[in-house]
Amino acid sequence: MANIKDVARLAGVSISTVSRVVNNSAGVVHKKKEAVLRAMSELDYKPNSFAKALVNQKSDTIGLVVGDLGDPFFSLMMKGVEKVTNAHGKQLLINAGHHNPEQEHKAIRSLIERRCDALIVHTKSLADYHVMELLQSQPAAVLINRFIHGFEGRCIHLDNLKAGEMATRYLIEHGHKRIAFLSRGAESRHLELEDSRKRLQGYQEALISHGIMPDRKLVADNQPDEKGGYLGTLELLERKVDFTAIFAYNDAMAAGCMTALREKKIQVPADVSVLGFDDVLLAKYLNPELSTVRYPIEEMAAQSAELALSLCDGLDSGSPLLEFAPEIVSRESVRQL
Repeated sequence: MANIKDVARLAGVSISTVSRVVNNSAGVVHKKKEAVLRAMSELDYKPNSFAKALVNQKSDTIGLVVGDLGDPFFSLMMKGVEKVTNAHGKQLLINAGHHNPEQEHKAIRSLIERRCDALIVHTKSLADYHVMELLQSQPAAVLINRFIHGFEGRCIHLDNLKAGEMATRYLIEHGHKRIAFLSRGAESRHLELEDSRKRLQGYQEALISHGIMPDRKLVADNQPDEKGGYLGTLELLERKVDFTAIFAYNDAMAAGCMTALREKKIQVPADVSVLGFDDVLLAKYLNPELSTVRYPIEEMAAQSAELALSLCDGLDSGSPLLEFAPEIVSRESVRQL
């Protein structure tokens, strides 16, 4: 397949001249333009976005870093960004960081090297200073699901402290006092996630404000997936501590939790209520349907994309909504005591 260098060589011109012709820019003499067009036709050359970017300094490409391409949460994030990029006629490049500092660094650097016009970055394992160092030369970079001081105007995030408090208060208002929490633990090779820490803090503060002393035996740390929820629930049961409700870090952990309870002949919600977090598609197809905290990630992703595009074009984005609020979605997995 012919590339821009082949066209330049055949036409006897520079690569930048070919780029100007491709972009229909002024300043190319008629004779050279005809030579380039003949070479493009002879080589059946189809210009790509990166060739065009050599002249106009824009690739019409937006880069997105997510945590895991297969995670339902990140599927919603990608969907929200894609709606906006499609509406603006932009291409979307996606890399995954897998909540690993080395892979997150590599994912971000790769998109920068691909000359993306703007970046939307989900990173949880890199330290604040490292993120700032990577993105300081990227004026159209936006962080999603994270807040960093000094980057305030470009952080789209959720109030996880409020979310944890709201979820726990919802269970308390349904008569529950012995409430367990399935938390995302800090894996040995990753940093502890701020959203997990904030949700745990919100859970504890809600208990205290209602005169209930937090019990560390009611908190189980594990991986933020179905297996982690399953194992975390078995751990709680093995401790032989009483609880009437479980608040899970996310819907995947809640699904694993319900499986473990079912295996132990514990009915949801008759014996134990379960509350998830995120409101991914899976939630309403569990049996019973999962009550959860809605994380408006699709809307947050769309807002991130709009902000990134405004920054890319040097436009005043006005006063975009930077901090989103959670809300409870009541279904079937929580009962009134």
